[in-house]
Amino acid sequence: MSEITISIKPNISGLAQAFMNANIRGFLVNEVNRLAARVERFGKQLTPVDTGRLRASIATRLVTMNAEVGTRVEYARPHEKDYPFLRPALTDNEAEIKRILHKGLADAMNEDFKGFTKIF
Repeated sequence: MSEITISIKPNISGLAQAFMNANIRGFLVNEVNRLAARVERFGKQLTPVDTGRLRASIATRLVTMNAEVGTRVEYARPHEKDYPFLRPALTDNEAEIKRILHKGLADAMNEDFKGFTKIF
């Protein structure tokens, strides 16, 4: 019986260059910002209103690829406990957030690595 050997020797420098050129980080930063704004918008819609101060105080804070949606109003925590508005804004959108990130990441990778097969 004869032996068959297949060797795959990727062009490592070409592969490294493809990853350096990829705009996946840029995509993620943009999508996290956009999705956080979505959660903020839904949170404001769910916020109980008396004077409007609590609703107006809800904001998004962006730090690199993380986003925090919240408020510094002192009575926000008890309101969230009794009349949830921020947590449902996230959980009600969780599946859609995952779908958008998954699809967008796949699209970004397809675009960034469309010449990937030429590296090998």
